[in-house]
Amino acid sequence: MIDLTIHRQALDRNIQKARESGVVIPTFENMKHPETVPEPIRARLRGVGLWDVDPLNLFRITWKNEPMESGGLYRAVPNYIELPPALTGVPARIIALVGKWFPTGCHKVGASFGCLAPRLVTGQFDAGYHRAVWPSTGNYCRGGAFNSKLLGVRSVAILPAGMSRERFEWLSQIAGEVIATPGCESDVKEIFDKTHELRQGPDCMIFNQFEEMGNHLWHYQVTGSAIAEVFEAVKRPGDRLSGACFTSGSAGTIGCGDYLKEVYPGLKLAVGEALQCPTILENGFGDHRIEGIGDKRLTDGFATGPAVFEDGFALGIKAVDLLDHGGELLFRGGLADGEAVEFVDDGGTPVAQAVNNRFPGGTPQDV
Repeated sequence: MIDLTIHRQALDRNIQKARESGVVIPTFENMKHPETVPEPIRARLRGVGLWDVDPLNLFRITWKNEPMESGGLYRAVPNYIELPPALTGVPARIIALVGKWFPTGCHKVGASFGCLAPRLVTGQFDAGYHRAVWPSTGNYCRGGAFNSKLLGVRSVAILPAGMSRERFEWLSQIAGEVIATPGCESDVKEIFDKTHELRQGPDCMIFNQFEEMGNHLWHYQVTGSAIAEVFEAVKRPGDRLSGACFTSGSAGTIGCGDYLKEVYPGLKLAVGEALQCPTILENGFGDHRIEGIGDKRLTDGFATGPAVFEDGFALGIKAVDLLDHGGELLFRGGLADGEAVEFVDDGGTPVAQAVNNRFPGGTPQDV
């Protein structure tokens, strides 16, 4: 799945550079179970802010960070919120993972780590020579640039010019170079065109989330187990994990669906997308303003993700629409009787309107 061929000379240089910079690289096990993080690192984290450019923050790439802006360690259960029926309008229990307490405020810092780390620890990426190129519509390149900064790696962030001013301002302080391409959230081809141009340079290594299996694998291992842990922590006698819903993009986050289907075979999966860019619904195109989802294409992750397509999108989640009032996500469509859905929101967008009385059926035992 991932090439782990060792490039010994470059690996030796990477190890030496890490020693000189005091960099320790966490494992997926540390991210899933941060209680395994060595005590000396935990003690030093007490003096580090969540967004600080400090290599110690590599050990905060986990769903289990304490909700603290500085000095936090870890919780026993991943961060989540439960939306009450009075808000959702449905009897089913709606649970949402919270990504705000990752460094950078988004879980993409984990997905990008899953792409960079294998090449770094094998020496395929030479930290003293290569530049890490992060093409994205926003959060993935933010996460990649942040990880690169922590690891002492030069980086290039590529994203559409129509993305938020805040993203560009933040990246200007983190990435070695920031390139704005024409268009908005759904204009990925223009990003790829620039990526193809940079690929001609021997010192540029492209970390394209649409083709990097590390993206899928990180979510399979870390996000999948996080969802399972939350369910096991909140379930009551008779409760069942009935469904999980994700918004479309590079098919990274939805990769945890493979994990969930293995642990909960009866679970149903659904995917949402922007109605302004209905690729799955209508093989369509268009621009939209939901930063973090939907890119006019079905990626390899969708093509190879059996957990998604074995249900044939039978859940009836048709699309996601962006409402101008507060940036809520609205799912249009409904579940069959007796089924419910769990939302994982990539960008921290409120999901209160996501159900909006659209899901008939379901019981308080459905999660």
